[in-house]
Amino acid sequence: MKRTFSFYLNISNILLIPNRYLPKLLRSITYQLPILFILILTSASVFSSCRHHGNEGRWAMPEKELKSLESTIKNAEKYRKLSEAKADSLKQLLKKPNISNSEKLQILQEIVAYYRPRMADSSLNYAYMTYNLAKETGNRNEINLGLLAIADAQSASGYFSAAIMTYDSISMSGAPKDDMLTYWYTGRQLYSNLCNYIGERKGLYEIYQSKEDECRDSLIANLPANNDFRYFLISGVQINNGKDKLAIEELEPLLPTLIKGSQIYGMTAFQLSQAYRRIDQTKYAAYLALAAESDVIGGINDGFALPSLSELLYKEKHYQEAFQYINFAMNDAYRGSARMRLVNISSLVPSIDEAYRNEINDSLSDFTLYALMVSVILIILIVILALLLREMRKRRQAHTQLASLSKMKDSYIRDFIGLCSAYSEKYDLLAKTVTRKIAAGQSQDLIKLLKNGKASETENEEFYQTIDRVFMSLYPDFIEQINNLLLPDQRYDIDKNSESLNPELRIYGFVRLGLAESAKIAKILNYSANTVYSYRNRMRNKAINRDTFDEDVMKIDSDETEDQWGI
Repeated sequence: MKRTFSFYLNISNILLIPNRYLPKLLRSITYQLPILFILILTSASVFSSCRHHGNEGRWAMPEKELKSLESTIKNAEKYRKLSEAKADSLKQLLKKPNISNSEKLQILQEIVAYYRPRMADSSLNYAYMTYNLAKETGNRNEINLGLLAIADAQSASGYFSAAIMTYDSISMSGAPKDDMLTYWYTGRQLYSNLCNYIGERKGLYEIYQSKEDECRDSLIANLPANNDFRYFLISGVQINNGKDKLAIEELEPLLPTLIKGSQIYGMTAFQLSQAYRRIDQTKYAAYLALAAESDVIGGINDGFALPSLSELLYKEKHYQEAFQYINFAMNDAYRGSARMRLVNISSLVPSIDEAYRNEINDSLSDFTLYALMVSVILIILIVILALLLREMRKRRQAHTQLASLSKMKDSYIRDFIGLCSAYSEKYDLLAKTVTRKIAAGQSQDLIKLLKNGKASETENEEFYQTIDRVFMSLYPDFIEQINNLLLPDQRYDIDKNSESLNPELRIYGFVRLGLAESAKIAKILNYSANTVYSYRNRMRNKAINRDTFDEDVMKIDSDETEDQWGI
């Protein structure tokens, strides 16, 4: 039992390989990955800052109003269809049976007024229809209203020479007050458009500005005190005279009472933006956005708000939004045949377009550099990931081998316990036999039994079988590798199904396990020291290299073991 325990103790010492350290690479990767991710985020932040450098204005942009405007522009087609439906409903009124000329003239005037800020050419066509029908009636006042409709539509369409001639040809002597209000309104629109068209040049500009002021003052004097358009005109005078705060006090309470999408709402919001222009740039931009949004909702194509907002955004280096809005305004002006607006917008397009394209080119350059940096970082991450996966695979293999060795160790422990149990039973049986023989006075039989050695031979045979099975499970190719060290004619036959070793191989199995002293091997195997020495000497004589044979045996599977465990 003692020699059996010693054998299993040696086996256990060989199997229990310590885990000395965690792989340095794994720890390094664990620390480096967060740093690399932080590097990526930092790079993104830096490049985003570079892209938008210089785009920050000196004041806060009105995000709420701009987002609302952007949403409205996305739904512009829906609002256009609603506007067309309203115009179609007015046209349907002309088809009513038994409609009088007076009713028809009133409907035509409504159509002209509705189309004027939306479709200038259509407004002009219906203005001619109004004039022709008025001539059929022979009513002087109706004819004048028809001519005023033509002059207003010509002004909106950009036919200024024709509009001036038409307007100057009208004689309003003896006309009723409502017709005079229409006359002054048409004159103000005409001269205002002319001033905007020619710009602030001395000479003509001053002449037309003076005529606009006359028409405006006449409207202020004759419109009802609570008229919304009158408030609009008064605030314009206040702004021209530098009284911006007074204009704001007049218009801010008025705006919420108006319907967004109506022409007067857009005009009032635009007037408020002009009042804030010298006071508060954020509110200036906000009211421009509100006015532009109202124009889009109402399908109005000749407004100044969106081009003005585009110009402001361009100056503040928000090129993308400026480009988007100026193109939308130009398309609306084309759609509405607002030629005067097209002239004003066209002067802004080249500079905004160039700035936007330059920004795109700069952004592309930044993006290319950013993509290059990200690619380099990704390559580094991929390499690190590959190393990490390889290390994890090695560790999984090590864990698998540990699990396998643990199962093997459990098997050896079971064998050890089984041997101990068997020896215990044999010891008990021997003790009972000895006791019985002595009690029966059969001492001579007992001596003969012990001398014949059959019990010890059976015990030794079982012990050797256990040793051979354990050793062959550790080194399944042991016999084949021993043969590689022997002369060809001295090699052993290999039986793959056999788990038994002859005495010579069994002794050199212990040599492979590190038991180089013959005396220790003899003690474990219950051989004499001379017997072990004789077997070892016989094996050396068979070897290719007799002098190094023992060392060569001890190297069997050593490289593979080092590779598996990394020690």
